[in-house]
Amino acid sequence: MTCISLVLLDGGGADRGLERRLEASRLLKDHLIGRAGASFLLTTSDGKLRFEGASPLQLNISERDSEDLIALIAEKDVDFSPQAYRIYCDPFNTPSLVEDNLVADGFILKADTNYDSPEDNLRLLRALKKGAAIEAAYRRGGEPSAAFSRRILLARCGPYHPKTDEVLRPFQQAKGRGGVKLHVLAFNVKNARITVDNTFKPKTARL
Repeated sequence: MTCISLVLLDGGGADRGLERRLEASRLLKDHLIGRAGASFLLTTSDGKLRFEGASPLQLNISERDSEDLIALIAEKDVDFSPQAYRIYCDPFNTPSLVEDNLVADGFILKADTNYDSPEDNLRLLRALKKGAAIEAAYRRGGEPSAAFSRRILLARCGPYHPKTDEVLRPFQQAKGRGGVKLHVLAFNVKNARITVDNTFKPKTARL
């Protein structure tokens, strides 16, 4: 298992002290300090780690060669729940739910409690209307597929998960100049090593 952690860095980036501590850490397999709208720290490790003074968004994965990851970083706090519902529950947004046997059995959405999709879709919508927020998505067997915070969406894309365009579609359909700008970070992980796709388009989306 590889644990992916994504942390937003307050204060505009990392100082030399943080960089030295990261280089010296025996717990991290790889790390990257970058900027996608906000300064971030992306790390891999064998298991979940604590980060002093920060709350990382974390995803434990079993690596697959054909799998990519997408992080959407919002410029301010948002609720990703409506878009998460469309990605993991709506076959009009995610045709794979109908066409691909690898995901056709649906997903489990965590929003205070767990909801099986499609069986519990209406119950989930009622919970969201009452203020619940989707925190994570899992395959039916319990394998993590995505995690959400107030600033970050972190999703696996490829076999056994929605495709990249299905994850991005709800955000690309936002109209006009209003809303919140999202910065797209596309990357993959192989043997716990991080590779960022600097050619990936689009660089931004909107919520």
